[in-house]
Amino acid sequence: MSLKVIPFYHDASNTLSYILFCEHTKEAAIIDSVADYDALSAAVTYSSANILLAYIEKHQLNLRWLIETHVHADHLSACSYLRSKTNAKSVVSEHIVEVQTTLKPMYGLDLATDGSQFDVHVKDGEYLPLGEYQIKVIATPGHTPDGISLYCEGNVFIGDTLFMPDSGSARCDFPNGSAQQLYDSITRLLALPEQTKVWVCHDYQPNGRALDFHSTIAEQKEANVHLQQTPSGFVEQRLQRDAMLSKPRLMDVAVPFNLQGALVI
Repeated sequence: MSLKVIPFYHDASNTLSYILFCEHTKEAAIIDSVADYDALSAAVTYSSANILLAYIEKHQLNLRWLIETHVHADHLSACSYLRSKTNAKSVVSEHIVEVQTTLKPMYGLDLATDGSQFDVHVKDGEYLPLGEYQIKVIATPGHTPDGISLYCEGNVFIGDTLFMPDSGSARCDFPNGSAQQLYDSITRLLALPEQTKVWVCHDYQPNGRALDFHSTIAEQKEANVHLQQTPSGFVEQRLQRDAMLSKPRLMDVAVPFNLQGALVI
């Protein structure tokens, strides 16, 4: 028996969701689930989330955790929907409070800023039990203050820190983002064993290559196009690139939705 990792790709947002589970106990977690959104009708639907539920049901898994690596700006989370269909608990960083406090006035939200929309707030170094395994929380701010990565049995799920080696790193120009913090977070990840499998949250398939969603720490060190320079060079390059990026297409819909626990208001 071993830990199983099953990826699911959401083409509309280039997002990877993951089901990981202990084969022996059947306890499972979902990382970064995605809801479907129709911009023309402003309708939120859950066909993508239902694919995850169908897998859970088919394999008779006990879904324990619904983990968000950060407040996403490019897609709507399905964590609340999945929680309503299961006994699973939603999990976010303790720094969700900071993000809510910062963004509440920007979006004019009637929003409690204590993170109460989510069941569990985790700290750096904390563990979430998953059957015979433990998921270790690694705080990886930079893209957003509430960024976390998740390490379990030789696998790390890195949210929006790094992408595949040919795509570099995540932007840091959202409120309270920091290129220096991102570099420090990446440095923490690169200290993991080199054979650790690195599972990304997005793959934009540059130059038309096929979808790819995992590498290793060694491959990230050797080939990531943003890491072949000094720390100050990374920060400067990140700042320059961010200044040229447009706002994510769904940001003004996704951020308020996700801040409020992914509830349809």
